[in-house]
Amino acid sequence: MMEGSSEIMTLEETAKYLKIGKSTLYKMAREGKIPYVKIELGRNNKVIIRLPYNQELINKLKTISGRRWNPKEKYWEVPYDENLISKLQALFGENLVVDPYFYLMPLQKELLIRKYSKRTIKSYMKYNRDFLLFAGKKPEEIENDDIKKYLYYMVEQKKVATSTLNIVINALRFFYGEVLNKRFIYEVKRPKKDKKLPVVLSRGEVMKILQSPSNIKHKAILTLVYSAGLRVGEVVRLKPEDIDSDRKLIHIRGSKGRKDRYTLLSDIALKILTQVFHFL
Repeated sequence: MMEGSSEIMTLEETAKYLKIGKSTLYKMAREGKIPYVKIELGRNNKVIIRLPYNQELINKLKTISGRRWNPKEKYWEVPYDENLISKLQALFGENLVVDPYFYLMPLQKELLIRKYSKRTIKSYMKYNRDFLLFAGKKPEEIENDDIKKYLYYMVEQKKVATSTLNIVINALRFFYGEVLNKRFIYEVKRPKKDKKLPVVLSRGEVMKILQSPSNIKHKAILTLVYSAGLRVGEVVRLKPEDIDSDRKLIHIRGSKGRKDRYTLLSDIALKILTQVFHFL
């Protein structure tokens, strides 16, 4: 079952993808003369088809079985199948504009099979879609030079942080290396790590932060983050049964990488947690 994308191709993205001027495309849109047929991922195993009021294009679309017009959103819906793009390409030829999400279905499938988190799947799909929009190519047409141009664009134009650039490289490596088996992707070098000095707080500053919340639950969150080295997400998912007061341990379940672990429970944290769970 395919999942609907949270984004659709805007006119700006379409112009970039088709390599024509935005002003030209906007003018054509205002005049109702856009000859392009755009397809996007919908929900419930449906595909959204947007096209201008052109009787020739509409007649071609009506040859597809299961089609349905959505009068409220003003687009057509057709059932998804693996041969749909080929059918539409045969009908509309160069007039067809395919949202890159369609080409990323194998990526989404592989990520789901390997049980990657929803956050990672969303991130990998987004960056691979953005890259295909930038390159204006299908995945099988991508070459090493396309990757380098995109990374250069991200660094020089978008001014992304090193950490973000590494996520982009991870996303591209997974799709082109793990899914499409294109070995050139592994030639892409990672950026050098930033060497920044850590911000070190004094003991007094730490105590002020820990004592500042008046809400006992907020104080518990800060104390656990500091004393047990937990992520905020790990703290808010804790349950009473995760606290082992006898052994002074905290059981962290399903953390990053779907791993469980134990960490130390301080006396101060235990005292605050006793108050929190008492009021729950």
